[in-house]
Amino acid sequence: MQYTVPHYYKQFHCAAGACPDTCCAGWQIQIDPVSLQKYKKTKGALGNRLKNEIDWKESCFRQYDGRCAFLNDEDLCDLYLEGGGERAFCRTCRTYPRHIEEFEGLREISLSLSCPAAADLILNCSEPVRFLHAENPDRDETYEEFDFLLFTKLMDARSLILKILQDRTWPVTLRAAAALALSHDLQERIDKNALYDVDTLLDRYSSDNVMNWFEARLQELNRSDSWEKRRSKTRLGFFSLFDQLEVLRDDWIPYLHNARKTLENAPAPGKEAERCFHDLFSDVVEEQLLVYFVFTYFCGAVYNGNAYGKMKFSIAGMILIREMVRAEWLAGKSCDMSCMIRTAWRYAREVEHSDYNKTTMEHLLSSEEIFGIEDFFSIL
Repeated sequence: MQYTVPHYYKQFHCAAGACPDTCCAGWQIQIDPVSLQKYKKTKGALGNRLKNEIDWKESCFRQYDGRCAFLNDEDLCDLYLEGGGERAFCRTCRTYPRHIEEFEGLREISLSLSCPAAADLILNCSEPVRFLHAENPDRDETYEEFDFLLFTKLMDARSLILKILQDRTWPVTLRAAAALALSHDLQERIDKNALYDVDTLLDRYSSDNVMNWFEARLQELNRSDSWEKRRSKTRLGFFSLFDQLEVLRDDWIPYLHNARKTLENAPAPGKEAERCFHDLFSDVVEEQLLVYFVFTYFCGAVYNGNAYGKMKFSIAGMILIREMVRAEWLAGKSCDMSCMIRTAWRYAREVEHSDYNKTTMEHLLSSEEIFGIEDFFSIL
C-alpha cells in the first residue's frame, strides 16, 4: 500500500482547549462497524450511556442542539475522559482532521481545512507544498471494477495541474485558468473514451508558451465592455449555490446574508482597492487553497468520471472563501490572516462535511450556461 501526504502533515497538533471551535458539533459523527461492536459490548455506566446516546439505526452519535451527546459543557469529550483516552474513539474521531481518500493500492491523506489548526498550517504555508510518499508492503487491497487506466491518467493530469498551480513565475489567475482549461480538455477525452490521447494533451499544456497564450486570452477578455458585469453575475451565481445546500450550523445563514449584501452593494473596485485586497488575500494564499482542494478531490473523478467538475469544485471553493473574506474587508472589519483562516474553516465545515453538499455543488457547477469556463475566467 502506498501513502501520500503533504509535507506539513506531521506538523499538525490539536489546539485542544485553545481551539476557537469544536470538532464535535455541527455534523453527524458516523461510527464505523468495528467501533459499534465495541460500544455494544461496553459494560458499566459508560456502556449504559453509549447504548442510550448512539443512534444504532443510523450508526452515529446522537446530537443535542447540534452537539455530540458526549461533548460536555467544557467542550471536552466525556467518551475520551471516561473511556480511557483515544482508544475509546471511533474511527472518525480518531482520524479527524485527517482526511483519507482511498484508491486501489493508494491512500492519500490530507488535513481537513475545516479544522482551525489545520487551516492555519495550510494558509500560513509560504513555500510550495511538497508531497511525501511512503509504502507499507504488508498491506494491500484490490477494488472490484476499479478503472486503473483512468486513475493513471487522472494522476498524471493532477501532477501537471499542481505543477502549473505552483509555478510562481506567473500570476495565480493565469495558473488557475490554465489548470481549469486543462481539466476541461481532459473531460472531453474522458467523455469520448479517448484516454489514449491524454498524454498528447498533457504535452501540449507542458509547453513553454501555454501561459503566454492564457495571458493574451485573459487580457483580450478583460477588455470587453461586459466583462465586469459578467464578473458580478458569476459571483452572484457562486453564492446562489448555497441556496441549494443543506445548512449545518445556525449562524451560517445570517453570515452568508451579510456577505452577499455587502458584495452586492459595494461599488466596482478601483485598481488601488484591488491592489490593497490582493496584498491581503495574496497569490500564495490562493495557491495553497487551490492545491489543497485539487490534491484532496481531483482524483476522486475515478469514481464518477467528472474531472472537470472536481476542478470546478476546487476553484469555486477558493473563490467563495476569497469573496467572503472580501466582504469582511469591505465591511471595514479587522481583516488579517486569522480572518482568512476563520473564513476558510467555516466554509469547509459547511461544504466539505456534508456528502450531500459536495455532490450537489459539483452537480450545480456542471451548468455551462451559468458556470462556463469563461465565467470562471471572469472571476479568477
